[in-house]
Amino acid sequence: MSKILIRLNFVLLFSSLISLFSESIIQKDKKITILYVCGIEGRFDFDRDGRKGLATITELKRLEIEKNFYERGSVLLLSSGNFFQKEMFTDSWNIIKNAGFDVVFLGEEEISYLEKNPSLLKLNLPILSLRENLVSVDTEKIFQLDGINIKVTNFLVNKLPYEVKIPIHLNLVFPEFGKEQDLQDIHPDIPVIFFLNAEKTTAYSFHKNVYSAECPNTMEKIGKLTLTYRNQKLIRQIQEFIPLNTKDHNQKWIYPYQKL
Repeated sequence: MSKILIRLNFVLLFSSLISLFSESIIQKDKKITILYVCGIEGRFDFDRDGRKGLATITELKRLEIEKNFYERGSVLLLSSGNFFQKEMFTDSWNIIKNAGFDVVFLGEEEISYLEKNPSLLKLNLPILSLRENLVSVDTEKIFQLDGINIKVTNFLVNKLPYEVKIPIHLNLVFPEFGKEQDLQDIHPDIPVIFFLNAEKTTAYSFHKNVYSAECPNTMEKIGKLTLTYRNQKLIRQIQEFIPLNTKDHNQKWIYPYQKL
């Protein structure tokens, strides 16, 4: 009987050690959530069918931050160009920041307007330009997320390793319409995700570490990437669309935490 108990205790102890070891490995993983929209074009208020517009997107980000806090993760909210309608160029710029966007790319008309109205830069907006410009708005940005460095840009220019001051662990690229990327220049060891219209996604799927994320074709949904890193290496990615609040989707509605 004592031998059986000793053997049982050994098995339990061994199982506990395995469990602890496995848990410690999982705890080292880091999750990064990328929420993204493409071409909002001034459609900020989606009040028909009960939608809450950008406030709902802001709430989605807040919920992801709350969730990822316990998983040692981070959240980014991004948008490609064509954020405004032309008639809205004179106002609403501050909404970019109020809505919690980390990056909003400015299209040609938007950056031209900004060049004529440089005082808007005092708002300290989270913006990037699709081209070089007269007001020194950056064309790329690097986010340092707890040891994971993510570069957001509209055209990927890879530098040789000895020219890079900060090691990049992921490139997120929002290509300008009609501007093709030479995939032969992509660094094979640094993953890159291109945000594209559906008809162009397959062209980016035949290269190592090159992925594509489909842009939502309607403002009734927002794109979401869930990335898992282990030891600064991307080991898993999940792509999905999250429906926004509309009668077309049978889901629990998301009520915004704040009004914009």
